[in-house]
This record gives sequence, structure tokens and C-alpha cells, in this order.
Amino acid sequence: MKRVAYLIVVALAVLGSAAQASPIFVFNTGVDIFGTVLTDGTVGDPHYSLVSVPGGTSDIMVRTAAGGAPVNTGGWLGDDALSAWIGPNTAFSGGPGGSYDYRTTFDLGVLSPSTANLMGQFAADDWAVDILINGISTGTFGGDYTSWTSFSINSGFVDGVNTLDFIVHNLGNADTLGPTGLRVEVTGTAS
Repeated sequence: MKRVAYLIVVALAVLGSAAQASPIFVFNTGVDIFGTVLTDGTVGDPHYSLVSVPGGTSDIMVRTAAGGAPVNTGGWLGDDALSAWIGPNTAFSGGPGGSYDYRTTFDLGVLSPSTANLMGQFAADDWAVDILINGISTGTFGGDYTSWTSFSINSGFVDGVNTLDFIVHNLGNADTLGPTGLRVEVTGTAS
């Protein structure tokens, strides 16, 4: 009888540890591989790319308050130790109007897509028109550059590599350039 009770306890412990959530390795904007905020003016973000721009460069630049406006003095959310603003390499002083698609990828590895969950917050100039998981709309939109907008994604994940896109709309046209950028702080778990 003791042996049966022992086996039940061991089986429950194994099942319980298998069901525990593990972190998804997804990164904030403007940070290095250790999660440390990159220096103002750094060209390139190791985790995000611009896959679509209405014109100009798709090279990304990191901006903090050290670079002046629009961060802090331009009304954008101020610095913290978790993330930094990113935008096209010239768009902090003015980029064309239209949609910008910022993409990051993450690998679920052996984690179950049906148990995956991402949560976080974003800010965008002028605003985010959608967040996509693997090309599918999450219905998340809004926000601006003065405050955070929360989001949570708990469906649409696939085995292996997943894509997360932030679609940001910049007002203006070819004749009226305005600053544009994105800032994201995100975490995730899956079993």
C-alpha cells in the first residue's frame, strides 16, 4: 500500500512540474540580448526589424531622452530601465505618413502553443492600428506616444517560431513629415 501511495505522489509531482509555465523569450524594444537598454542613437535593434515602411529607410534607430526631442521634451514617454523607443533611422526628426510594420520573432521550442500567453504594454507615434500574431489580427489597437496601452494575447500561437507585428500609423503625407516610433515592454509564458 505504501508503494502505491508513493507512486501516486511521484506521478502527481511529475505531472505538476510538466504543467508549470515557463518563460517565453521575447524582448522589449531597444534592448540588447541581456535586456539592457541600448545607447541613444544605436542603429539597429537585435530583436525588432522594420519589415514595411511607406518610404525612406527600414534601418532602425534607438532613441532615449539623451537624444532630446521627441523623447521627454517632445511629449513621448520618458526613459525607464526596461525599454527604449525605436523608429526608422531618420524618422525621429520626421518620417512620411503611412504604416510602419515592426516585427519581432520568438521560438516556443518545446512549449505548447495552446498554453502560450503574451502580455505587455506599448506606446506609438502616432498610434498602433493593430498587433498581429503570426499574421493574424489580435484586434488590439490605439494608444499614442504619451502613455502606455496594455495588451494580452492568448491565442494564435504556433509550434516553433512565431512572429509578433506592431503596425504603427504615422500621420502626414509626403509633404508633411512627422516623428514616428514604437516602444514595447512584453513578457510571456507557456507550459
